[in-house]
Parts: sequence; structure tokens; C-alpha cells
Amino acid sequence: MEKPTPKGPEADTLALRYDALTRQLERMRGMQAAYFGRFFWWVVLTLAGLVALMLSGLFWGKALLPFLVVSAGVQASFYLYYVDFARAFARSLEGKLNRLLGEETLIAARLEDAYFYPLDAAKFSGYSLGRPWGFFSVYTLHWCGVWALFYAYGVYYMILTLYDDFQLGALGNDGVFVYTSYFLVLALWTFGNVAYLAWYFHRQPELAAMKKLLREAYGEPGAGKAADAEPSSKLSKSATKPTGASSS
Repeated sequence: MEKPTPKGPEADTLALRYDALTRQLERMRGMQAAYFGRFFWWVVLTLAGLVALMLSGLFWGKALLPFLVVSAGVQASFYLYYVDFARAFARSLEGKLNRLLGEETLIAARLEDAYFYPLDAAKFSGYSLGRPWGFFSVYTLHWCGVWALFYAYGVYYMILTLYDDFQLGALGNDGVFVYTSYFLVLALWTFGNVAYLAWYFHRQPELAAMKKLLREAYGEPGAGKAADAEPSSKLSKSATKPTGASSS
């Protein structure tokens, strides 16, 4: 039996709740779009910067290439870290709004899981273990391969320079210290950053804590069918619907 449509103060309260949730959803979608944009622009700008350093002819410019490649990957992952925050929040908001509406009107979160990568699956930055051959995963592998070439070029350049200095007898104790320190620091820098990213994106502890809070506040995400609707599941037909309320 269909529950009665709220009227009077109850309808006004429901409309306010709907409006507040909708505004938060719009904010999260804006954040998601902004950080996706930053991610893609960062990839392009990084490529231009690495090419410029490689062609500069500067010793330290080429020596820094491997370090900058690792930092570029960490920064790109940071943008996706914010994208996942926005997606998780938006998904819970959509579920809450769908329960208020009594039907699954907002399905953008489900479409994103199907089209991009599943939010709850383990991944390495943009490479999803839940969809390893999805386009976003292959796109991530593509750019990792491009960055790896710059990384390898920088290491190769430093090895050649070390060999030339050794052949010319210009290495000395200072040179040995500089090259040893360089390769040691590079190994630690690379391993430390890659290991942390692998651990973080596999476990995603902050995202897990966030999902727990969202479940406590808004219920299970995606549960928006009429059978799961809250007692006040229908908006008053007389209530004014906020602009963009049906947008996901």
C-alpha cells in the first residue's frame, strides 16, 4: 500500500532535506569534474616538461628526470584520490535522494562504476584490478609506459656519464660519492613512493573510513528502490522542485 504523501510542515521539511542533499550532490559533481580536469592537464603538462628537460642538454636536468617522473605519478594519483572522494560522496547522496523519491531516478554512480572503473575495487592509481582491461586502466598503463621511458633515459644518461668519467679518470672520491648517493637516493625514492601507492590504493583506508561514515549518515549507497524507501518516501507534489534536482 502506498504511503500517504506528506503535507504541511512535514512536506516543507522533506523539501528542505531534498534541497540540501541536491546542493551537496552538485558540489561533489563539480569537485569530481574539476579534479578529473586537473588530472588530464597534469598528464599533458608533465609530458611537455619532461621533453623540455630531456632536450635541454643540462646535466642536472637529465639527472632529475627519474625523480620528476615518480613525482608526476604521485601527483596524478593525488588528483584521482580527490575524484574517488567525490564519487563516493556523490554515490551516497544519490542513494539517499533515491530513497526520498521512492525510485532509482539518479543512477550516475552506477553508470560510472560500469563505464570507468568500479569504485570499491582495489586499484593502483588509475589501474583498476577490478577492470584491468578497461579503457581507463589501459590509459593508465599507456602513460606509465611513457613516463617509464623518460625514467629509463635519465638512468641511462647517468650511467653513461659515470662510465665516461671513469674512463677519463675524472671520477675521484667525490665523484664516487656523488654517483653512489644519486643511485641510492633514486632507488629509495622510487621504491618508497611506488610501494606506498601500491599499499594505499589496495587498502584505501581513508576511503573505507569515509564509506563507513556515509553509511551511518545516509544508509547503504545505491539502495534507492521504493521497497527500501524511508517512511516519508514521497515529495509533496505541491513542493517546488529545486533546479537540477533530476541531474546526476
